[in-house]
Amino acid sequence: MHPRGKASQRVEEVRAVFAADYLTYQYCFVEFFLEHLSDISRAFRGDLQTLIVLALIGQVQMRAMRQAATTGQDPCLLPPERLSISASRIADVTGIPRQTVRRKFAALERKGWVMRTETGAYRLAMRDDGNAPARIDLEMLDRRAMVRVARLFRDLEAIVAAQPRGGPVPRPAQDEQVASPPT
Repeated sequence: MHPRGKASQRVEEVRAVFAADYLTYQYCFVEFFLEHLSDISRAFRGDLQTLIVLALIGQVQMRAMRQAATTGQDPCLLPPERLSISASRIADVTGIPRQTVRRKFAALERKGWVMRTETGAYRLAMRDDGNAPARIDLEMLDRRAMVRVARLFRDLEAIVAAQPRGGPVPRPAQDEQVASPPT
């Protein structure tokens, strides 16, 4: 079986286990989600749209750097357009109005967390030592998030381990299909 097929099969097996023990799964997930969202909300003083904009800028840059590393390219030599994203694209992906995205860009730029490229798009600001000021400033939030994700992983892994493997896996109804986020 193709590795992609095995991965898809495993995703379906795990989804079926979560559906079979929905109450436990949902409790673990919501406990994680609320704790994390509350922590983020405090760190961003309730401005979750700024977090979303910053997170998308970071994801674009991290995706490009990961792809470069897997293909043997030097991530430092990536062109700026591979590391940046425009206000229009963020507005399209998130539903946040373009003018609001531009205001969030300006606030993030004032903090020194993002920088504007020659094309008018934005990317993470980087120090000479290769560290992003946003990551440094949000280090404690990041550490707490890692602990939370590790606990969630442990709890979800326990749910899966408690269920016998094998047998038919029920397929989700059409309205249960999860859409992938836009790239």
